[in-house]
Amino acid sequence: MKYFTEKLRIEIAKGLPGTEVQWALASSDRMIKGFPRFPREDSKSAAVMILLYPKDDLIRTAFIQRPEYDGVHGGQISFPGGKKEVSDPDLIHTAIRETSEEIGIIPSEINVINTLTPLYIPVSNIVVTPVVCWMDKQPLFKRQEDEVVFIIEADIRTLMNPSTIKIKPFEIRGEMIDIKYFDYKDNVIWGATAMILHELFTIFKRAHFSEIE
Repeated sequence: MKYFTEKLRIEIAKGLPGTEVQWALASSDRMIKGFPRFPREDSKSAAVMILLYPKDDLIRTAFIQRPEYDGVHGGQISFPGGKKEVSDPDLIHTAIRETSEEIGIIPSEINVINTLTPLYIPVSNIVVTPVVCWMDKQPLFKRQEDEVVFIIEADIRTLMNPSTIKIKPFEIRGEMIDIKYFDYKDNVIWGATAMILHELFTIFKRAHFSEIE
């Protein structure tokens, strides 16, 4: 797997696909309402972790199901992560700290590969930086019960199959919109998470990774 991580590190360093590729998986409300693609001066910073690791001879990543609450992201499936705190030296530290808190991974076992294009989320006025990381073995997960309903271990090969990307009407905050999403074993992965995944998979395809194709 060292070949995979080193090649991914080099491929990301060549340049990121960027905002246009992320927006290819945007839901219809972003388009119809003309949501801005770039942050405001008062936008807050956050980071999520795309944690890659081997399991059963496949490369996998971990998503979390957030609990239902009265907020714009309640109940959604997402990468682990959260807002940057004043004590965080940078956003990579934010991603590691939040992921360790939410799913119990050991920070010393994480190898940071690089970051992807920051994504602005207008409804919460947050700029999210995805941090791509690698672990040499399957993590021993321990979810934070008040933050995580369950953990989804998804294999990248299945997620990258074009048939997993679907469109359907979806009600959010009393409004019907069309969402583009990844259908992973009946789990609906949409919104910012789907947009981030699309950029990552664009990089994977560009690199012709034989391990996951």
